[in-house]
Amino acid sequence: MTRLLPVLFFLFFSAISFAQSGENTISGIVTDYGQPLPRVNISIKGTSEGIQTDAKGKYSLTARPRDILVFSYVGMKTVEVVVEDVTKTLNIAMQPQIQELDEVVVEQKKRENQEQMLLDYGKKKSIIRTSFGYIDTENAGYAVNSIDGADLNPSAIDIVTALQAKLPGTRVVDFGTGGQEGGLSGKGILIRGGGSANNPRPAIYEVDGTIFESAPDFLIIDNIDRVAVLPGLAAVTRYGNIAGGGVIIINTKGAKIIKREKGSNKVYDQARRRDNMYNKNSTVSKFKREAPKYVLELRAATSLEEAKATYDKQKAIRGSSPYYYLDAFNFFRSKWKDSGMDTTVLEEMKAKHGSNPNALKALAYTFEELGDLKAAMALYVDVFKKRPSYGQSYRDLANSYTENGSYKKALGLYARYQKSRALDTVTGEFEGIDAIMETESNNLLTLHKKELSMEGGDGQADDYNGIRVVFEWNNSEAEFDIQFVNPENQYSLWKHTYEEESERITDEKMKGYSSAQFLIDKSLPGKWQMNIKYFGNKSYEPTYLKATVYYDYGTPSQKKQLKVFKLSQTNLNTELFSVMNPAF
Repeated sequence: MTRLLPVLFFLFFSAISFAQSGENTISGIVTDYGQPLPRVNISIKGTSEGIQTDAKGKYSLTARPRDILVFSYVGMKTVEVVVEDVTKTLNIAMQPQIQELDEVVVEQKKRENQEQMLLDYGKKKSIIRTSFGYIDTENAGYAVNSIDGADLNPSAIDIVTALQAKLPGTRVVDFGTGGQEGGLSGKGILIRGGGSANNPRPAIYEVDGTIFESAPDFLIIDNIDRVAVLPGLAAVTRYGNIAGGGVIIINTKGAKIIKREKGSNKVYDQARRRDNMYNKNSTVSKFKREAPKYVLELRAATSLEEAKATYDKQKAIRGSSPYYYLDAFNFFRSKWKDSGMDTTVLEEMKAKHGSNPNALKALAYTFEELGDLKAAMALYVDVFKKRPSYGQSYRDLANSYTENGSYKKALGLYARYQKSRALDTVTGEFEGIDAIMETESNNLLTLHKKELSMEGGDGQADDYNGIRVVFEWNNSEAEFDIQFVNPENQYSLWKHTYEEESERITDEKMKGYSSAQFLIDKSLPGKWQMNIKYFGNKSYEPTYLKATVYYDYGTPSQKKQLKVFKLSQTNLNTELFSVMNPAF
């Protein structure tokens, strides 16, 4: 094995040089909010070569794999894209460049929902409790004055006098003992803008949810916790015409404060994040494989001969896309499997698109989903030959060998990869192809040490026991957000976009991988939901996403589920699948 390594390294680096020697003709359109953007500068990083988009935002140039194309335009964020062997179409959507001014801080205030304000009531004096719900006077969307009860003068003779000293732009009127229109008596507060000039109307009062038209003189000033004043317009919207003069809302001390976590006896954790609660209405629906029009035409065929004729007619128009053949293959395999048409379609796909690694990977995903692991392995071998410098090629083939029981071949590939590259020092733990392969090689040694005893490895199992989820995508230009919703209905996002994670995507391109792994330990048992928002892949082709869920990872009882998704609809948050995380 040792004597073979120099030969392997020579072949490896020779293959890299060969893979980088060809040139691609790359074309596309550059847009700004969907509109073509002319005169965008496009250059190859590190060279003086460059062009501009035409009046319709279109461009065409040649570049080599691993070149970096730079798209720049005044007032727009610069976009850098690493060229790959399959890069032919790059449609670029540019984003405005937002300049931050010195010594200017912009703070975005979020509107809190009712549940959150209920929880925050005890610690935030700007929140007031009303008969129609909670409002936060700091971001109510209209002018609201608020007063801390501690700032009121406890020696004031009545509530009106105490409030008047703290409410600018108000005046006090005395209605005497009553008998006037409306039956008002005692003192009242006129808020600027309350009523009309000829018929000024005093404010009404709401005390802990109860409405009073006259001043609540029975209140003890020391017992007031907080006060808010709604102007007439905002008040009428909520309370009706009776509030034409505004509303003075008073919360007294002793108001209910939530000190326990909702639905449990746990002490309320003030430090816990609560601005990421998942709203199911934000997800359109469960993922569905919407059939394209051409598949519906195939399904309409009443006989095999009619279906063949439809296929021959369609491929003359749609045969330039390998994904048409993939859809046709799935159709014939599911409806007329014994006819051999699925094999015919597959052979025609390989004959026309066999040099496209992205298409071959999508087909391999399909075979894996169908349970045909040997056919998938043959495709991964083919991709490895085409992309010997890609880390993903090593990982896919090694993983396929493992699935087919060829443990020694799998271990050999892992070893070759680890020898040919230094371990990832850029991305964090459980990110990047190096960490994925280290996790899987350790798992292989742990679970199959008996079969691998001749290799002298007992394996070092990762200190982990739970659910492992691996996402893989066939097109490296794919951009998306994966949303993880935990059993407590809180979500987190893993972003895979140039705007948010350009360094991560550049790392993927340079090392040649398109996958990510996520580990769910047993500290939070229950249902975990996975959703996706897909943004496209800079071309007109779909992206195939493979998700593999491993349960009891790293143990003898380890098992897996595999799902494949064809992504085409963009900007829709869609449910993918859920997993149940068992308790200890």
